[in-house]
Amino acid sequence: MSTCPTHRPRLGRLWLFPTARVVGAAGAATVLLAAALLAWPWVSASVLAAGAAGIAGYVHRNCGRVAVERRMLRALKDSAPRCPGEIEVATLTAPVRAECRADGVTRITAQTYHDAVRALGYTMGRDRGFQLDLVRRTGGGRLSEVWGRTALPVDTVYRRLGLAAAAHKAAEELAGPERELLSAFAEGVNAAYAQETPFECRFLSYRPQPWRVEDSVLTSLVLSHSLSYNEESKRAEAVMRRALPASVADFLLPGTGTVSPPADLARHRGEVAAPDLVAPDSAVPGSNCWTAPGDGPLLANDLHLALGVPNVLYEVDLAWPGTRLRGLASPGLPVVLSGTNGRIAWGVTNLTADVLDLVPAEGEELSTRTEEIRVRGRRPATVDVTTVGTMPVSPAPLCGEKVAVRWTGHDPRAADLRFQRLAHAADVDAAVAILDEAHGVALNVLVTDRERMAHLATGLLPRRPVGTPRTEPADGHLTGPERPRIVDPADGILVSANDGALPEDEFRIGLDLDPGHRARRIRDVLGSARRHDAAGMHALQHDIAADVYLPYRDLAVAALPPGDPVRSLLQEWDGTADSGSRAFAVLVRLRDVLARRILAPYVAVCREHEPAFRFPFRDYDRPLLAILGARDIALLPAGTADVDGFVADCVRSALRDRPQEWGRLNKVGLRHPLAALVPWADPVLGIRPRAQAGMLHTVRTAVPGFGAAGRIVVTVDELVTAELPAGQSGHPLSRHYADRHARWASRAPLRPRARRAGCGHVLRPAAGR
Repeated sequence: MSTCPTHRPRLGRLWLFPTARVVGAAGAATVLLAAALLAWPWVSASVLAAGAAGIAGYVHRNCGRVAVERRMLRALKDSAPRCPGEIEVATLTAPVRAECRADGVTRITAQTYHDAVRALGYTMGRDRGFQLDLVRRTGGGRLSEVWGRTALPVDTVYRRLGLAAAAHKAAEELAGPERELLSAFAEGVNAAYAQETPFECRFLSYRPQPWRVEDSVLTSLVLSHSLSYNEESKRAEAVMRRALPASVADFLLPGTGTVSPPADLARHRGEVAAPDLVAPDSAVPGSNCWTAPGDGPLLANDLHLALGVPNVLYEVDLAWPGTRLRGLASPGLPVVLSGTNGRIAWGVTNLTADVLDLVPAEGEELSTRTEEIRVRGRRPATVDVTTVGTMPVSPAPLCGEKVAVRWTGHDPRAADLRFQRLAHAADVDAAVAILDEAHGVALNVLVTDRERMAHLATGLLPRRPVGTPRTEPADGHLTGPERPRIVDPADGILVSANDGALPEDEFRIGLDLDPGHRARRIRDVLGSARRHDAAGMHALQHDIAADVYLPYRDLAVAALPPGDPVRSLLQEWDGTADSGSRAFAVLVRLRDVLARRILAPYVAVCREHEPAFRFPFRDYDRPLLAILGARDIALLPAGTADVDGFVADCVRSALRDRPQEWGRLNKVGLRHPLAALVPWADPVLGIRPRAQAGMLHTVRTAVPGFGAAGRIVVTVDELVTAELPAGQSGHPLSRHYADRHARWASRAPLRPRARRAGCGHVLRPAAGR
């Protein structure tokens, strides 16, 4: 391999190893002090000797860690990125040109679609080889083999879930186009594995096994699990329906349409409530996506997922005769989730669909088997897996009864991957036809061409007629045309932000939908102008208006006495989640305190039925503000004398000490998975936390561990801008490991994308083909 500016290793990160920092600092200090004392040679020599002895002592005391550091250093240096030159991929039908641009994205130009996908497999395997292996090991419950006992809890969960068996069955039932696609991709990944072992694998002393078609299917099921496995919400609703009167449950639960507190609500308030009964604002994978008119149709998409390094998304740029496909994909899947093919543009958000049922598990159908989990450095562990057919039986009973989990992910159609055919769609009509025939992951899909636009629900969706009890299991699945959609809206604007944007007149599809704060803000901004441009779309992606907190600001201001400095602080709040705002930090804590104090007593009785019960729902502002708005002390915790006094006391609890800036509380950094094994390597492998504006209910979503894993603005013809945390490469010594992070973390105006050429190389068929 040759070197070039875009692939020259960045060795500066190596100085972040603990030993390098300590020895470097001690050595420099010793030399400087000795130099300052040269007038007294014996003193200078003594300083040098003492410094050397101190360094030797430090290395001796930490010899175990130093040995592991050396091992990681060797793994990093031996796998340092270089320009590949010519690469042989045995199954290519013709040479493929690959050019790594200045932003780390490899533009691939091939003579056929499948050759382009083979080259994508190679580049993705080169850039994210360990990430691919980590996802399939996680989904298959085989992480402990290379990770050790710390991974046993994760392996146990996934073994009981049975994703590996589901992926095997789904792979066998793939249609021809999808099997050919995944076969081509696997050939490219294996060419990368044959050429270079990822540094993490070197450090952990193993080589990744060859990639298979079913590994990509398993990857899609892991993604589906992260988006739609809502067992906790289903359990919570079932317990509340059992423990509370129907009127109280309807008031507290999302999606029931109940706005006002029931007349007898106060009778059902408990006296004592555990502080962990309510879990407000848990980070649910979501996203924003919208289309708006401009010189041509514009589509913006932010994919909200777990944040880490390497990033969970990968930018794709593929060209073959007649098509240039650009956008964001999930590593391990040659499927563009959001992007453009030069004829249409599309984006996705989590549908937050009701795709899981808890059903009684009893009788002769119950089957239990014992599986062995290999554990690195230890004896194998065993786990009992109980199933009813393909349904796993939950290890935790529900209200004392065994239940099985009927989840669409265990149906082979849930991983049919027909979504990938959008890459070839010529217009919106063709895209709608493709999605109507597809099942797969439950998603909102927004698609536009130069004339038309549509918003569709897609995925394997259970048939739940409107009016049927929410806890009643579904009967079958919806056909494509039965799934709700919006086509060609009159105002030319479509918005999806995990809210209830799609009509549910005939069938209910959602569960615990987003309350809609982000969606309303997006619509308000888009509706304020008739024409839009890419800069405006990018600015909206970074919008930090936090309207959800306005009612809490008003409650606090009304409750606090005039002249109170906190009252003045809140009155002057500008309504945003700015990183420098002290008022917003107070309001975030106040909302949390109010939710726990007011709602917890009403669900405390649920712990009598389910010891692990928690109220996990997102739509808690509705019942919370309804109770506060009633101005009835009987609805508030025991001992409350007046509403304003209660709110003022909550403000004082929220303050704790002097108000801090929001950015001091909302620091977002990225951690590498290996940091769980070797925490001292976090400065080398991770990206340090920094203050971020935004929160879960602002358009710009950014909180510790969760946020926009990718933001793109596209037209039908062009990917205008793409922002990703960290970078395209998964190797810490690559200049593309973290080169995109500063732009992602900034709210600066849109800048043109870098177009400078980088490392060019060719992928060739095997000799003789």
